[in-house]
Amino acid sequence: MSILVLGATGNIGPHVVSEVLARGGRPRVLVRDADRAQALLGEDVEILAGDVTDPAVLASAVEGIDSVFLLSPHSFAMADLQLGVIRALRRTGIRIVKLSGTSSAITPDGPYACREHWEVERVLQDSGQPFVILRPNSFMQVLVGQLMLSALRDTGRVINPIGAAGISLIDARDVGAVAAEVLTRHDWDGQTLALTGPRSVGYAELAELISARSGEPASVIDVSLDQVRDSLVGRGMAEWEADHFREMYELFAARASEFVTDTVLEITGAAPRTIEAFLDESVASQRVPA
Repeated sequence: MSILVLGATGNIGPHVVSEVLARGGRPRVLVRDADRAQALLGEDVEILAGDVTDPAVLASAVEGIDSVFLLSPHSFAMADLQLGVIRALRRTGIRIVKLSGTSSAITPDGPYACREHWEVERVLQDSGQPFVILRPNSFMQVLVGQLMLSALRDTGRVINPIGAAGISLIDARDVGAVAAEVLTRHDWDGQTLALTGPRSVGYAELAELISARSGEPASVIDVSLDQVRDSLVGRGMAEWEADHFREMYELFAARASEFVTDTVLEITGAAPRTIEAFLDESVASQRVPA
């Protein structure tokens, strides 16, 4: 099966590509920087360089393609880009597998990026195109790997904006495995699938788990949602994006992302990776705290 992967060089795309290859699929990617993509994804992947918002480029990229994995960077105009792809592919019969966001936040009045996902999902469902929607909870690689571990390395502290609530964090590799199954089979066409890790975990427990692996104490500092937003703006984040993250943390604090599903196991046949397994790898590799 021939598959076009959009968003192939981010947190999820490389895992989708590698898992499609492992299942005997033929992945093609459309990227702006072909050299970077080739170095990241390897020689077995067909690389096309171009702008996905150019209808002629997209039309060429989907020639002979059965399914498209729709993922684009987190941005103020994310919905415009994804709606353009759906519009361009309408009536082609090409299946669209869209990566969305945490299921509890995909509402018409949710956080900004989730409102964008909600709009795109509605259009996709009504487009007449074959589709699958994937709604993963927050990624271990982002919330823990990029944010929490880097802060620990710099300060020795975990900044906690969600109180005693937890999040059923999911490993990006499990999202890639689910996406590859959905892209190479038709068992889940027309469905919206919520993806989570095996259990919910809070910031205080995360700090304990990290300390146990690093051998160093990691104190937890509770902060308000407004403090988080102001801190993000102060570090150069655009106000719309800081507002989005504030709203996301507000949902997390209300325990909206503590739910757990069996979807990863049901689709891939393997249990989702645990936070302990992720930390066994990542704490050792990042050597935190410093």
